[in-house]
Amino acid sequence: MSRTRGVAAASFLCLISGIAAGAERPAFSVVDHPSQDGRCSDDRGRGDLDRSETACLAQIPNVAQRNGSALKLTFRNGHTRVYRNQDAKCASGDARGCVKFQLTGYFPDHGLILLECGRLDGVDWLLVRGDTGDEIGIVAPPHYSPEKRWLVSVASRQSRSGPADGIDVIPAKRDRNLKDWHHRTPEDGKWRYEFERWDNEDQIVLSAKPVGDTAAPHLVAIHRRKNAWLFK
Repeated sequence: MSRTRGVAAASFLCLISGIAAGAERPAFSVVDHPSQDGRCSDDRGRGDLDRSETACLAQIPNVAQRNGSALKLTFRNGHTRVYRNQDAKCASGDARGCVKFQLTGYFPDHGLILLECGRLDGVDWLLVRGDTGDEIGIVAPPHYSPEKRWLVSVASRQSRSGPADGIDVIPAKRDRNLKDWHHRTPEDGKWRYEFERWDNEDQIVLSAKPVGDTAAPHLVAIHRRKNAWLFK
């Protein structure tokens, strides 16, 4: 499958960092348990970085169109937006300005669009609401809660370079009463987190491992109480 130069670089860095840390992550993955939620029809990949834009373009041709370096999205409110690859900056090695966009997921139940943002030093994602075009930055392709009311994204890249690691919890349906929750791991953070499972609509189970420690991970939880997400 053809990949852009920026995404290929990101894939290489992610794979090398995983090998260096002794991780056994699936191929083309930045997390231990890649989400399969939102993967487009006929997409045969299994990792985070092998999601198929071709499959997504075929699934939602009225929403997304690719024209060379430009990816155009049309929202239900009638507005459009073009995400344009910064090819010249990527070719020049401009790590700050280089970005290449791939349409890599669609959540039809909620009209959510997943974009991969490939950079020279790593990769992150945008979750875009198909009705308004509102963007939410997330650290990895997200996992639905059991009743599909929430999405959670967790990433720990085991490297200090590239986009930040962290945790994002997003309401699947836009609702003024439901709040996003975002946590970004500080550079001197002592723990790495990986998604394990949803226990129910109000509790997310993560594995936590001390940075630089060979001890086995232990489980921690993020719990929702009074519309606030908190580490338990």
